[in-house]
Amino acid sequence: MAHRIPILAAATVGLLAASPAAAIEPTTLARMVEPSMVRIIVEGPDSAASASGFVVSTQGHIATTYHLVEPHIEGGWNLFVVESGATPEARRPATVVQAYPDEDLAVLKVENLDRPAVPLSEADIETLTKGMTVFAIGYPGAGQRLGADGGTSFTAGMANRIFIGAWTRDSPRIQIIQHSAATNPGNSGGPIVNPCGQIVGVNTEREMAMLITPSGLPIVYDVIQGVFFASHVSVLVEKLKALGVPYNGTQKVCRVIFGVASTNFHWYAAAVAAALIAFVVLLMKHWPRRVVHIVVLGGEATRNGARALGHMLLQPPWRHRRRETAWRLRGEDTQGRPVDIVITQEDLRRAPKGLMIGRDPACDRCLAADGIDRQHAQLVPLGDGLGVADLHSGTGTAVDERPVDPNDGPAPLAPGSRLRLGDVTFRVERG
Repeated sequence: MAHRIPILAAATVGLLAASPAAAIEPTTLARMVEPSMVRIIVEGPDSAASASGFVVSTQGHIATTYHLVEPHIEGGWNLFVVESGATPEARRPATVVQAYPDEDLAVLKVENLDRPAVPLSEADIETLTKGMTVFAIGYPGAGQRLGADGGTSFTAGMANRIFIGAWTRDSPRIQIIQHSAATNPGNSGGPIVNPCGQIVGVNTEREMAMLITPSGLPIVYDVIQGVFFASHVSVLVEKLKALGVPYNGTQKVCRVIFGVASTNFHWYAAAVAAALIAFVVLLMKHWPRRVVHIVVLGGEATRNGARALGHMLLQPPWRHRRRETAWRLRGEDTQGRPVDIVITQEDLRRAPKGLMIGRDPACDRCLAADGIDRQHAQLVPLGDGLGVADLHSGTGTAVDERPVDPNDGPAPLAPGSRLRLGDVTFRVERG
């Protein structure tokens, strides 16, 4: 049993190294991201607006959309941040580090903000595939209007496509995600999260149809369902690198297989392979098998196609388990060539009815020698001893020159006995 422990331990360590992985559980995912969420408020003389943002560095940097902070930049409105779970009265002042109107992004900073930074996915864009589940997290204004607390709103959908587009006609073309995770005014600036808890996008806008009145007043007359847009996180990462912000980036690829999301499936594959190899090794070591010994001797054996002299064991050549010898038959043929047949306790346990000797390869001991029939004799356990029974062979079997009658059952063998099978004579030894 002790020799199995390293193999099983290696397989177990491999499986543990592959963690974490779990079925897609939105509640768990929300708990992972929510501590890094913030609500952003801009206040003017007569009105206010709010939206979402998320912490991207442990130095208090926050990512959000430009159109939210534009009144602060252009009109001097006050800018505040409310941490996740805090009341509006606990708001803290924020400053704009850099604004990107064309990409509709902004980076803010709050001094002494003690919140974890969310991981930003730096994997190839192609890894976010059509149909992958995504989640939108933020602070929709409708929830606040109805008296909801300071917690985030969490919706699920899927990535519909990723394309290169622009927010306005004159804006540069960037990577944009179209998704179906429902968002509303107030979700802008919040993250789009993959099933592994990595940020893959920044919510920006939703599709809707508008009518321009003769006076120039835009009126929304049809909100198109299920079409929402976000900047791909690669656009944000590029800006953070240029600013020298120490963001929390990861190049691990999130994959979902059989409803389980993980960034470590390569480790799982290696661990499963190790466990499978360990299982096969243990199976080969401990699966009961018949061992066939082939002893090739004499001219008749050569004429029948035999090519070797010795023992062929039908088991892995690298198996070096110590075998406890019970009996040994040492002898030689008529031309003086040695013949050695070993019988172990394990052989006798596996064949309680006896071991067959003959020229047939199907025998337990295949003795390809002159004068040996296809099924010549059978070595039979007799209590703690050993006996031999003749199987109606043509050349006969004898113990100490006394022929063994096939009808009389097995004749006992003792250490020092001389056993003759056809033209081969053996000396019986006890291990």
